[in-house]
Amino acid sequence: MLPGERTVFSMDFSSEQCALQLIEHGFWAFYSAETARDMLLRRNPQRINILTNADLFQLSKLFSDVDFRKGYGESAYLDREHLPVCFFISDYPVEKAVNIPGMVDLTKEALRVAARHELFRINSFFYNIQRGVFHDFLDSYIQLKRGVIQTVGDAAEASLRYPTIALKTVKLLSETGFVIDDQLRSFIEEHGNRAVYENLKVEMISDFVDTVNSKHAETAISLLDEWGVLEALLPELARLKEVYHDKDHHPEGNAFTHTLRCLACVKEPNKNLMMAILLHDLGKATTISSGNGFRFPDHANESRKIADRVLRRWQFDEEDRKEILYLVQNHMMINGIERRPEGFQNKFFSSPFFPNLLELYRADVESTYTHVKNYYQVARLYRKIKRKMKFHRQGVYG
Repeated sequence: MLPGERTVFSMDFSSEQCALQLIEHGFWAFYSAETARDMLLRRNPQRINILTNADLFQLSKLFSDVDFRKGYGESAYLDREHLPVCFFISDYPVEKAVNIPGMVDLTKEALRVAARHELFRINSFFYNIQRGVFHDFLDSYIQLKRGVIQTVGDAAEASLRYPTIALKTVKLLSETGFVIDDQLRSFIEEHGNRAVYENLKVEMISDFVDTVNSKHAETAISLLDEWGVLEALLPELARLKEVYHDKDHHPEGNAFTHTLRCLACVKEPNKNLMMAILLHDLGKATTISSGNGFRFPDHANESRKIADRVLRRWQFDEEDRKEILYLVQNHMMINGIERRPEGFQNKFFSSPFFPNLLELYRADVESTYTHVKNYYQVARLYRKIKRKMKFHRQGVYG
């Protein structure tokens, strides 16, 4: 237990109510895994994980909108506007009345067992909502403070329970920025088990997308490539390693290296932006023309076609797919936009996707070590026209 560690921020109200509602109805509920870890790191959790002794029937009675998503790791899921809530049901046989004087505290024993079943030590903490304290049954706090990613127990044994251990490891790296333990890294390098990723499953897709949507995406994707996992998950991207650029325009190297540098240049990642960056140059593999330097005529449209196939394969919903494909297809359009007719500019800047497109453009240019002067010119033009359009709607301009 870590009695001196207390939360220093407030949870999203609707998410916090889920745990309190369980407690009010006689069940126990603890924040677990990523949620407890991020609280200890003084970071706002990206999702709420709750370990409880309520079963599926009891959860469905308490939460009418609960979902049971096929292929995901949690037992039940609530789609909350700010933070998704994932319920994990303890498989330890615990009755509601657990604190019998002189007897073993069965709740703590259930938590201890759950901690041992986690893949990573820094995800083995639990937060007692009622008492405001953390539980650390595996003495993993030292790894958290040192910023080291280690498995619970031997890496080989952990990989039997979690065959996608390579992907899980880079996902954790992308979330924390921590370093991977040497023993774990060596094991993955020797036993990456590339074949397991060839049968694409929904949880793999979710983990990969979460990995991309991060400030550490460049490092994480590089490791997946080094371990042979990327070729199975996204062969279209791996193929860009053979697509060479003209050094005058792309001194950073081939199209693969360029894409990874683009990911690193994003200031505030969001899912659709990062996915668009990952896919924006896929068409270069099929449009390359080396007659007078390396050229890629109409590669944006070709990239859109390939990206559409990827997103459908990965089961992206229509709304996200629409934005990502817009960004991919139009990522070259900002060049020379200030010379376009005002009517074209108005229509272009009116797109709800334009802020992400502008950020993609900035990352695309900055990754080539090129001065981003044109980005700032377009940003100023965008703000000017948006103000003018706003005034026009208010009747300032007749």
